[in-house]
Amino acid sequence: MSSSNKKPRSPAYLRFRRRLITGLFLMASLAIAVVVSQFHASYVERKLAVRSQTEHYVKAMEAHVIYSIQSVDLSLIGFANAIKVLPARQSRSPDTMSDLLSSRGSNFNGDYWISFIDPKGNAVASSTGANILGTSYADRDYFQAHVNNSIKGKLFIGEPAMGKNSKKRLFFLSRRVETAKGEFLGVVVAPINVDRYVKVFENSRFTSDVSITLVHGGGKVIARVPNFEQAFARDLGPTALFDNVRNASSGTYKTVSIIDGLTRIFSYRVIDELPLIIVVGSNDSESTRLLQQNYLTAGGGLAVLLLLMAGAGHFFLRTYSKQEEREHRYRTLYNASREMEQQLLANEEERKKNEESMKLATLLFQNSGECMMVTDAAGQILTVNPAFSVLSGYTEKELVGHRAYELASGRNDQEFFDRIFECVTRSGHWKGELWQRSKHGEEYLVSMVINTVYDEQANPFRYVALLSDITKKKASEELIWRQANFDALTGLPNRRMFHEHLRQEMKKTDRSHLPMALVFVDLDYFKEINDTLGHDKGDLLLKEVAARLSSCVRSTDTVARLGGDEFTVILSELRNASDVVRTAQEILKKMSTPFDLGENVAQISSSIGITLYPEDAADAETLIKNADQAMYAAKQQGRNRFNYFAPFMQEATHVRMNLVSELREAVARDQLRILYQPIIALASGAIVKAEALVRWQHPVRGLLNPAEFITVAESSGMIIGIGDWVFRQAAREAQKLQAISTPAFQVSVNKSAWQFRDDGSNYQEWLDFLQELQLNPNSIIIEVTENLLLETASNNSDRTLAFQHAHMQISLDDFGSGHCSIAFLKRFDVDYLKIDPVFVSNLIEGGDGLLICEAIIAMAHKLGIKVIAEGIETPQQLAILTAAGCDFGQGYLLSKPISGEELEKQLQKQCAPVYK
Repeated sequence: MSSSNKKPRSPAYLRFRRRLITGLFLMASLAIAVVVSQFHASYVERKLAVRSQTEHYVKAMEAHVIYSIQSVDLSLIGFANAIKVLPARQSRSPDTMSDLLSSRGSNFNGDYWISFIDPKGNAVASSTGANILGTSYADRDYFQAHVNNSIKGKLFIGEPAMGKNSKKRLFFLSRRVETAKGEFLGVVVAPINVDRYVKVFENSRFTSDVSITLVHGGGKVIARVPNFEQAFARDLGPTALFDNVRNASSGTYKTVSIIDGLTRIFSYRVIDELPLIIVVGSNDSESTRLLQQNYLTAGGGLAVLLLLMAGAGHFFLRTYSKQEEREHRYRTLYNASREMEQQLLANEEERKKNEESMKLATLLFQNSGECMMVTDAAGQILTVNPAFSVLSGYTEKELVGHRAYELASGRNDQEFFDRIFECVTRSGHWKGELWQRSKHGEEYLVSMVINTVYDEQANPFRYVALLSDITKKKASEELIWRQANFDALTGLPNRRMFHEHLRQEMKKTDRSHLPMALVFVDLDYFKEINDTLGHDKGDLLLKEVAARLSSCVRSTDTVARLGGDEFTVILSELRNASDVVRTAQEILKKMSTPFDLGENVAQISSSIGITLYPEDAADAETLIKNADQAMYAAKQQGRNRFNYFAPFMQEATHVRMNLVSELREAVARDQLRILYQPIIALASGAIVKAEALVRWQHPVRGLLNPAEFITVAESSGMIIGIGDWVFRQAAREAQKLQAISTPAFQVSVNKSAWQFRDDGSNYQEWLDFLQELQLNPNSIIIEVTENLLLETASNNSDRTLAFQHAHMQISLDDFGSGHCSIAFLKRFDVDYLKIDPVFVSNLIEGGDGLLICEAIIAMAHKLGIKVIAEGIETPQQLAILTAAGCDFGQGYLLSKPISGEELEKQLQKQCAPVYK
């Protein structure tokens, strides 16, 4: 019955209802989608804000870390350069190194200190004064890196570790110390207390859900807040951080922290050229909570909305005529509420961003290691940050209200400040260097950047100045430049600066068409001064030489030290050729004047080579070679003179170089020969001795005398090997000759001065060889010159006296041609004197030659020394010497140099005196 009473629905009503239901369903779905989309967009924006915040943190912390690393590295560079120029003995002295390191220790705070480690990895000294001597750091990664030189002289940052002595949490900055020749002297290392970064990171956080971490490139944590104790030296290599680092040097990712188990959005950045990574994380739990809350709110709102829509639909069905008006009002209200909601959300986000930006700006201003100052448009100081107060010594209260230019030192004049003001007014920016004076009166150099802040009308409103103290950096750069370009001992330009000056003067000559002279000065007998008086006196002599050379030239000329006792002088733009001769003569005069070295007086001379540009050469290398060849020719001519370059010198040098090469092949190919010149006992006429003489059987030039190649052998160093070879050959021959004649037969061997200078007296090896042959050492006579004996007496007489201790006899060759005194003859216990052939050749009865020979023989016999006359070529000379009581003789009259086989035959048939 009831169903039959219902009013049937018309098709139009049914269509309207279907459309209404469909429309309501679509509207509900759209509302749900819009709300969900809006809250999801809000969540995404929240995450983007967190990401932006962490990226700002990363950049701020990176700036602080880079500044601190650069400050410590500047100290390392300064100490490395200071240690480099120390003598080797001082660099190994703990006291010297401790004084050096602690001399600037007051500049360090407790954040780091400086230690020096020797080439074996043992600690020498520390700037803290702690006793770390002998502590081994050879196992540290930074020491291994510098020993292997794998980083080629760059700064090395080691992994964090506990200090062996300090027991503090540290990480290490270090630099290799080496000599100018690249020899490894050790390592300067700066252990940095990690607590300094922990404090800065902690002060930088303005919310507790932010984490800041400094990670070493090897994976270990250096510093982290929060949970520092738990995180220190923790290996993050296997974590998502290094998975991202391998793909890009900076970025953002989300993960669960292995330190505290919290989910965070992390931003990281690998510091350029340093094995360090800054990581900042922000906990996104707040974003998740807001999303869940918004979803609940949206769900409730949507439920209410659906109820309203259902009621509205019912109402529409009842009052179809008012449907559109009610729907319009509803949509209008909905849209207005949506716009208001979006506006409120946008305003809140903007407020939060502005608040975070202000906090970050304040954080950077207060904690930045770079000095900052803000002034008004008139230049009055409004505020400064703590770093500026530390640098200047003034507190913020003492500076506010004063003019910024009042901090400048007197080095900057008014014109300088006018240029700054003009530049800032024109471009709104200025960058440069400025000298300032601290509160305590100390001047310091800063690098300054000034930027202008404009108001809405584009008028200057504020000036912001950023300052960095570069005083030490400038001083270090100046020191490095001087060390690279000037000789540390004399203060003259070194080889590098000399080459630069030479090229510049050559260009000047090309422009002015006025010739230039290059003068090469080499000191004569300087090595003897070093050996007799010591290297300290030698250094003092070089300083005086530099001063005298500088006084010989014009202010426009250049005096340089190439190294050792070699100096050069560049005489530029010569208008008169006689100026070169005058300068050379002045140098010779001043170099030959005695040098007062305190309690000692040194007497030297100089050999000078001169070449002209562009007459003698077109390039610097050839010019230098020409001057060197001219100097060498001056030495060959007797020293203490100057010589101009001539083209034939190049040919002579070329011949000499070929001779050196051929001599090396001669030794290897067994082209050297030994000849023996018999020495006759004048009383009996018997052959009792022989002098071993080396010859070179040249494949092209034939048999060469020693005069043609010994000088080359000495200068090339081959004389040591040749001398040893001659000794062994002579010893073997002496063994044969004694077997033929008597055990008293002796062979004399010439000893080169170069063998003494180069410590070539291998007498112990010679004794071992004589023992191997079972030959008495008295069988060998060592033959030396007067000059060698004088030099040996001045230097190290032990080298010569060792031969007497070994029971070898000494023969003094060419006696009378030098300045050897009787005291030297007694001191070195000389066994034989050989009269110089010049005196023998002048033997005439009643002449000076006879008187000199008789005097030498008489003196020698009084001293218990036997006399050998060499160069006997006539029977008259032989008769005179025999009558004068000379003991032995040798010369072409008696026998020319012969082979060992020929000498053996003569001894076998020796029955009567050879001249009777």
